Amino acid sequence: MMNYETHIFDDAAAVARGVADLIAEKALQSKLSGQKCSIAVSGGSTPKALFELLAEEEYRTTIAWEAILLFWVDERCVPPAHAESNYGMTYDALLQYAFIPAENVFRMKGEEIPGNEALRYGKLLHQLLPARNSMPVFDLILLGMGDDGHTASIFPDQMHLLNSDKAVEVATHPVSGQKRITLTGPAINEARQLVFMITGQGKADIVATIVEKKEEAKKYPASYVHDTTGKTEFYMDKAAAAKLKQQ
Repeated sequence: MMNYETHIFDDAAAVARGVADLIAEKALQSKLSGQKCSIAVSGGSTPKALFELLAEEEYRTTIAWEAILLFWVDERCVPPAHAESNYGMTYDALLQYAFIPAENVFRMKGEEIPGNEALRYGKLLHQLLPARNSMPVFDLILLGMGDDGHTASIFPDQMHLLNSDKAVEVATHPVSGQKRITLTGPAINEARQLVFMITGQGKADIVATIVEKKEEAKKYPASYVHDTTGKTEFYMDKAAAAKLKQQ
């Protein structure tokens, strides 16, 4: 049974801080236990605010960066310097400052042939991460959610990606036709912790539909993802949570 846990903050900046604190905590736990903390991140304006916050002195001087292994949830099939590149955005906001050792950063190569890159990245995940149910296991996955209920690059017209036997697949944006590399539903659902970062009143209706488990939620890919315990966490601002009956 899906169990939704909501963390509601005053505004988008506070959401970013909440997730930054979570990352700091998990990295420290991993360092103290001699482990690495594997984190897969998404693109978009909300993660960008998070990355910019992490680059500020408060976090850059305290986070155990060397304990973090950084991966991506999805990537547009464009070169890393392209304006639409999820990796490029992360690089500009955070990675260029070299807090995370370069050897701990594993980007999806959007400039490569999509099918080849999906295969390569899937193999890489299996080499670097523990496995369960034939899928790699991330410690933390940070997801966003689109106005159409998509998450990662799993769109409503490509629901088969929620049940793939592969960890990484090629997706196609339903409007632009742009190819994407994406983690699949099974790879996402093996995560030890799964967090949606959602801000803005434009997402309020869809958040309420999913969290309150309305029948309509079944058409949204985001309603099918959860961590290994069946839990999905929503870190969101008051605007995104405005339509929830209980806050």
